[in-house]
Amino acid sequence: LILVPEDIDAGILVLFLCVAIVVAIHTLVRLSMSYLRELSVQRVRRETLTEHGRFLRRLDHELKNPLTTLRAGLSTLSLTNLDERQQHLIQTMQTETLRLSRLVSDLRKLSDLEAQPLNLQLIPIESFIHELMQIERERFETEERQLTSQVEAGRSEWIVDEDLLTLAVNNLLDNAFKYTQPGDTVPINVQGQTELVIRVTDNGRGIPSEALPHIWEELYRAEQMQEKVSGSGIGLTLVKAIVERHGGKVSVNSEPGVETAVSLTLPFISPP
Repeated sequence: LILVPEDIDAGILVLFLCVAIVVAIHTLVRLSMSYLRELSVQRVRRETLTEHGRFLRRLDHELKNPLTTLRAGLSTLSLTNLDERQQHLIQTMQTETLRLSRLVSDLRKLSDLEAQPLNLQLIPIESFIHELMQIERERFETEERQLTSQVEAGRSEWIVDEDLLTLAVNNLLDNAFKYTQPGDTVPINVQGQTELVIRVTDNGRGIPSEALPHIWEELYRAEQMQEKVSGSGIGLTLVKAIVERHGGKVSVNSEPGVETAVSLTLPFISPP
């Protein structure tokens, strides 16, 4: 058998085609397997979130009535003739019962947030902040704290889930309220240009540097932040989840003994 140059060229071409076909088949199989694994992971994640949410909703439902009854009983008991030690014990039980109620409620909210779609709508940001101020100002002033706001919005309207954003900002204000003292001022600063930035600052005790990477974790509370300050340990986790559902990010700057500033940054969403 005598091969001419044309036969050799044809053979090389066939060889290259075979190699290309094998590589293409291998790539398709690899991508298909990766896609199927991703679908499987997503399905398992959806099922897990569904079961998680169902469990937390049932937990919230089952504990709500007993906890309400317990709090009412403790409140009645505190009005009886008790000595100082007994009164202190009742107050501690009331605080921990309220904390447990908030913990279960916040866990359910976090689960619902992961499973439910956003209710996006166009809102005027100045009116949004004004309404928040109206709701919160009385509580702050009753405890001799000042709540101020400054809005610099080049873009007056933003598309957000108003209820969830309200929950996020309220959580930040609640933290600022708990960690400040009478006479302190808590400012809300809002900037709305290419992105919406809402910053809440307080001059409380601050957050230790070693605790900063962990403050967004569920149930995490720095040791220095636990004393005499109630909370579920879920508030900042909820804030982070809400902002990230909007495609945004959260950040915190804190100097112990000076101030803590938490910023929510949301991207601009074009109207449909």
